[in-house]
Amino acid sequence: GSSSRARGDKPDALAALQAANEELRAKLTDIQIELQQEKSKVSKLEREKNQEVKQIKEHEQHKSTVVVTELKVKLHEDKMKELQAVRETLLRQHEAELLRVIKIKDNEIQRLQTLLNAVRDGGPDKVKTVLLTEAKEEAKRGFEVEKIKMQQEISELKGAKKQVEEALTMVIQADKMKAAEIRSVYHLHQEEITRIKRECEREIRRL
Repeated sequence: GSSSRARGDKPDALAALQAANEELRAKLTDIQIELQQEKSKVSKLEREKNQEVKQIKEHEQHKSTVVVTELKVKLHEDKMKELQAVRETLLRQHEAELLRVIKIKDNEIQRLQTLLNAVRDGGPDKVKTVLLTEAKEEAKRGFEVEKIKMQQEISELKGAKKQVEEALTMVIQADKMKAAEIRSVYHLHQEEITRIKRECEREIRRL
């Protein structure tokens, strides 16, 4: 009787073992399916992040291009204003030069009249003295005029150079700022992707 019970218990234990084995296989299959799903999610997240980073980079590049274009337009407008100011300055200088030439001609006429009077009234020594005095004064006036003109030209060139350097500095600073922003956003997204990968790997190992 005991041997028949043992034979009866043996198939029951075998059946229970097979059932447990089937259950484990089913759980393993579920885990594998879930693992594959998690891998698909990770791949999808990576694609989405890469697409987002790409869009952000393109957006930042577009913004940077717009800023550079606006700065170039502003620089062109400033340059046109500067050219207009230079033209007006040259016009005033031309008018001043005409007045100067007229004054020189008047002085020349007066000098010739004085010389003519000296020739009429005195001898060669007096004429020589008048000519020397006039030559010294003319040389002095010419030197002063050229000195003033050179100082004005140097001042104008310094002002134009300063404006161009300031505009160029603004463009370079804007480019550097935009490049730094793009690098910062890119690094943040890379760190986020790395964090998500680590979390997925931990979850996979846990499963």
